[in-house]
Amino acid sequence: MAKANLEIGLEDTICSELTDYGWLYEAGGADKGFDAGLALYPEDVLAWLSSQYPDEYRKVIPDRLTGRDLKRAQRSLLEDLATQLDKKPVVNRKTGQSTGGLMGVLHTGFVYSRPGRSTARFGAMVAFSPADPTIIAARKRSQANVLRVIRQVHFDTERTKDTIDVMLLVNGIPVVTMELKADSSQNVIDAMEQYKSDRKPVKTSRVLRPGRCLVHFAVSDAEVYMTTKLAGNATTFLPFNRGRENGHAGNDPIPGGIATEYLWKQVLERELFLRILGNFAFFEPKNKRVGADGTLIFPRYHQLRAVERVVADISEQGPGQPYLIWHSAGSGKTKTIAWLAHRLSRHVMPNGEPTFDSVILVSDRTVLDKNLRDSVQMLRASEGLVVPIEHGSEAKSERLNEALTVGNAIITCTLQTFPEVLSRIESREDLEGRRWAVIADEAHSSQTGRTANALRELLADDGELGDDEDEIAADDLLLLKKRRTAQAANITFIAFTATPKEKTLALFGTAHGGKKAAFDTYTMAQAIQEGFILDVLTNYSTYEMFARVAAKAEESDEVELDRAVSDVYKFVRLHDTAISQKVQIVVEHFKENVLGELDGQARAMVVTSSRANAVRWALQMNKYIEAKGYGRLFKALVAFSEKVTLKETGDLEYTEASMNGGGDVEEKFKDDKQDYRVMIVANKFQTGFNEPRLIAMYVDKKLNGVATVQTLSRLNRTHAGKTTTMVLDFVNDPESILTDFKKYYQSASITEELDPAELPEMGTQLDAYGFYDHDDMDAITKAELDGKDATHRDFVKVLQPIADAWLTELMDARRTGDDDAVKTVMDFRRLVRSYISAWELYTQILDYRDADLHKRALLLSHLQRYLVDRHGPSEEDYAARVRLEGLSMQPKLIEEDLGLTKTDSEDDEWGALSFVPSRIGGGADTPELGPLDKVVDAVNEMLAAQNAGVERQAVAGFISTTWGKVMANQEIKGTVLDNTPEQLRNSTAFSEKLLQLLWQQRKSNEEISDLVMFDEKGRRMFASQLLEEMIRLRENGELE
Repeated sequence: MAKANLEIGLEDTICSELTDYGWLYEAGGADKGFDAGLALYPEDVLAWLSSQYPDEYRKVIPDRLTGRDLKRAQRSLLEDLATQLDKKPVVNRKTGQSTGGLMGVLHTGFVYSRPGRSTARFGAMVAFSPADPTIIAARKRSQANVLRVIRQVHFDTERTKDTIDVMLLVNGIPVVTMELKADSSQNVIDAMEQYKSDRKPVKTSRVLRPGRCLVHFAVSDAEVYMTTKLAGNATTFLPFNRGRENGHAGNDPIPGGIATEYLWKQVLERELFLRILGNFAFFEPKNKRVGADGTLIFPRYHQLRAVERVVADISEQGPGQPYLIWHSAGSGKTKTIAWLAHRLSRHVMPNGEPTFDSVILVSDRTVLDKNLRDSVQMLRASEGLVVPIEHGSEAKSERLNEALTVGNAIITCTLQTFPEVLSRIESREDLEGRRWAVIADEAHSSQTGRTANALRELLADDGELGDDEDEIAADDLLLLKKRRTAQAANITFIAFTATPKEKTLALFGTAHGGKKAAFDTYTMAQAIQEGFILDVLTNYSTYEMFARVAAKAEESDEVELDRAVSDVYKFVRLHDTAISQKVQIVVEHFKENVLGELDGQARAMVVTSSRANAVRWALQMNKYIEAKGYGRLFKALVAFSEKVTLKETGDLEYTEASMNGGGDVEEKFKDDKQDYRVMIVANKFQTGFNEPRLIAMYVDKKLNGVATVQTLSRLNRTHAGKTTTMVLDFVNDPESILTDFKKYYQSASITEELDPAELPEMGTQLDAYGFYDHDDMDAITKAELDGKDATHRDFVKVLQPIADAWLTELMDARRTGDDDAVKTVMDFRRLVRSYISAWELYTQILDYRDADLHKRALLLSHLQRYLVDRHGPSEEDYAARVRLEGLSMQPKLIEEDLGLTKTDSEDDEWGALSFVPSRIGGGADTPELGPLDKVVDAVNEMLAAQNAGVERQAVAGFISTTWGKVMANQEIKGTVLDNTPEQLRNSTAFSEKLLQLLWQQRKSNEEISDLVMFDEKGRRMFASQLLEEMIRLRENGELE
């Protein structure tokens, strides 16, 4: 076989092509200049020290020395340097600066001292390119670095025949080794095995000892893996692959090239590699104890790519652009954010002026804020660079003011404290014209809608208001504020998320090819396939609830059908009997299947539908654990915010502290020394909760969309001995769970085009109702702009007459039995909500220069709270009018593998979804009234006890509650009018169209809708009933 197709051919290619990217490759890369005993390239070390620190060098090696004396002095200096490199780094807790070890020597240098001689203090062993291009001297010094590549390196002083394929050195210090395998004969697994078996960090192989070399790459034609610590068979390698175009792990083939050539052509390119040494690589201690053990950190490929891409784009486009970084759980997002924050805090424009005055990191939980702060502080020694702003802390006020004034700071805060940061920026005139970078973690949770607008407006530069601000009209001020929102040239948003929503893509996405997508993506598929997270759907079990209810007494009066059915269903699901049966299932399952895992350290979580339900679960579970005597084995905690009262316990008040015996619930759950193994939650710890020992999850909550992924992904963290996860679900349909995960498995985008005419069109419709006029809009606008000077009366005198007119018209329509008029009046309220939703989304993306649009939004945002149907159907407690006659829980799906990778393939495109913005909708349709027995029949149909008959009338009763929604769809009605009954019955497309409409309308009543929609047979029966009713109306001439 030709040598070019073997390992030596790959080696030739890498070494020769590295010369094109700034590396020195002499004499065929011979290693004769490398000293295995010192693990140094002495010639380059001495050249660097003598040229960069000549005065210090002469203290150790005077010019007069020659011959053996010169060699002895040089050897002594080299041995001292090698000893310093061997040392475990010591990290200064205050500054984050490392002393000793590879990173300490590279960044800060070392001290050479001998008794009776002058001490020589050598600076950094590598010079980094300055962020400011105007600093010529520093750039020239960086150009003096010698980056050398050598091959077939003899690294062991005893096993002199063993060689490492490729070694890279910076100024004589080894920083990279490579073992290569050509896929024509072997593969990357063989390269990793060679490191584990033949490249052990023993005494005689100094360069392979932990901490001595930054990174070791196992390279083939197809893949790259890396490790920063060799430990024989215990060595852990991480993938260093780009990922495929379809979102999978690995590398796509390169036509005419090598799939892994990005390693030496991009990552190892001279300038980028020096940036990696200066800005990315660092020593991370295990804890904050001085002298603690730790690990060298080298960025994963996607981390490096994301940071470099954002920085490069800002350098090219300038500040003010939005960026969405979609990185899955398991991506190392905290470090990526920290690296990016550091780069942006030092980024400068071509003229040498700082691009940003400060970088603000916003996270949605205190623990994430602390994690980010710790990571940022670890990266670069700079005392005072990181300023934490803590909620309600007056002691930090001066530090914040100083950081904002001086600039060049990285400010970390939670969402709760962010308004305090913003208010200071807004209120201080000396901060006008400043530029800010805001990096938001899990941006979708709080950075869209009104919050995002508030952030942009508060941070905006007021400089363009002009000198005579008092004479600016209200219209001009409103237009200016919205123009600033649309442009916001002084603020750069970088949003990080693992589960972007449609609005997040619309607000932060990058436009490309008619769509908006994430600026950088690391998919869930790649994270699972690379082993950074687990597939949480591989062991999924479900339970079905069977029950029957009955009315407590003869009921003949009419009730609101939709809400009554929903209320009664909730009554059954939250009944003590239902919860107690579920508690028994959960506790016994945990005891038998989970408790013994991970040497008794496995944890489980129960996810409930509300804070009150979490309390009910905790009461029942603690009671059951005590009754069974399991308290000696494990205990349960419950996590919820604020206070909860339950009617069934006499309005007794419960708090998280009172139910858990005080203390921090998260710390207690993670404490090895305590026996807390089960945590009951509702919405708490939805994101950012990191407990790798969490193995099982019990779900008693309806999950949908992004909440499905966020909730179940609490299980996906890897841990030694954790090979699978377990989910036991009491509520959800497995198919819908899998569908939700597929959206975020590979990639997604949103159609870029939004209809700018939609908002003005809705405004025209609202104005046409005549409930308000332009004077009302002006009055509310003036009250808003008056701010604190406005009184409550200023709002009420405008809004109350409008609400009264709306309610009077509604009552008149009901009194005369005019259903169309009732619907028209109720449509006004729905349209008000729709306009507000559309305004909040569209104005973050489109620059509307129409003051009336803003005035109308201000008026309607206040008015919606006044549009209350006080004389409509009473808010009855429907659940109090029925009783539970019987209930049982039965297993339906046992340990099913729904795994995302089970049917995965290279050509599978189901994960690449494209969201199409729909017209903004909101509000509820006019409720349908009916007898309570119809509700009872409908609920019993959904919760049908085994062997109980199913009445067709019960289904019809449920269908009738959604009838108005179907009849309002003109496209469906037109299809029915234009086709024969036989064509309609045989049309799969029409049936799917009906089902699609029902899916879109399910938000108004998710629980009851899903009970039918998630069952294949029920779904088809539902569509059939709807179709038959429409055909009947058509034949009777009643369908128009």
